[in-house]
Amino acid sequence: MAHALVFGGGGQIGAACGEALARLGFSVLGTGRRADPVAGIHAYDPLSDAAEIPGDDPFEAVVWAQGANLNDSVIDFDVERHRALYEANVLYVAASMNALLTSGRVRDGARMVVISSVWQRIARRNKFSYMVTKAALQGLVQSAALDLAEQGIMVNAVLPGALDTPMTRANLTVEQIDRLAGMTPFNRLPAIADVANLTAFLCSEQNSSITGQFVSVDLGFENAKLV
Repeated sequence: MAHALVFGGGGQIGAACGEALARLGFSVLGTGRRADPVAGIHAYDPLSDAAEIPGDDPFEAVVWAQGANLNDSVIDFDVERHRALYEANVLYVAASMNALLTSGRVRDGARMVVISSVWQRIARRNKFSYMVTKAALQGLVQSAALDLAEQGIMVNAVLPGALDTPMTRANLTVEQIDRLAGMTPFNRLPAIADVANLTAFLCSEQNSSITGQFVSVDLGFENAKLV
């Protein structure tokens, strides 16, 4: 049986990715900031000196669905908050990828997917540190895809836009959601399942030639100007 590892497996997107991978026949191991034995989530922090990758089996698929968010601008920029966000969104990926590779926990020919955001390449007000850290993932993915090609390992990123989730509906008004939906040509928001299904495809054997790519899941939001 093929094995998959999902960092951030206890979050909404991470859990959905784990379920999509399980439907493809993967045995899925998830990690989070804190262990959740009921959900099968193991605690793991690659930036800790005592960090140990859970499990024993090498992985054929690895997904990074962890991360943090922050609202700020270059005007109210705070060095420590920015550094913490960089550690959560970028250094976490780099350190855990290194740990997996140097410990022999990734099989040759494996697929890796980083969940980023459309905000890594388009601008939004008051998302300065978030956008900077997400943009850094572009260099990480492109570099890793090149460095790992000799091992047959493919590395890609999935870029969600605003998603129709319970959290979105809890944090935004109906008017705000309708305005976001109206900024897509389909007049609706994509779902978490759309992100998970694409991630599972990129992790599957059906993906035989896609690497170093950044695929948006936003129903055309990134390229649409409808006014």
